[in-house]
Amino acid sequence: MLRLNDYECPKCKTITERLAHDDEEIKCKKCLSVMRKLPPVFRINMGPVPLTGHWDDNLQSFVRTNTHRRQLMEQRGVSERGATPKPDGQAWV
Repeated sequence: MLRLNDYECPKCKTITERLAHDDEEIKCKKCLSVMRKLPPVFRINMGPVPLTGHWDDNLQSFVRTNTHRRQLMEQRGVSERGATPKPDGQAWV
């Protein structure tokens, strides 16, 4: 299956975005090293928010915008489900 992923070269640190098969080996165009797939970044977007905002039961707070929601989550030390790193600090792949 073709997927759009970000890849980083371990040698020259070049980052590129490529459409590739899951098992395909991607080579750096600069130094020809095999690039490693970077973990995807997950983010939940709650869509358009009414001008007045809404009450978020989980945060027990009134949320005005997506940015405000992320700030509240950061203040409370919580994250979106699936965005939590593994115990060793690495992202789930």
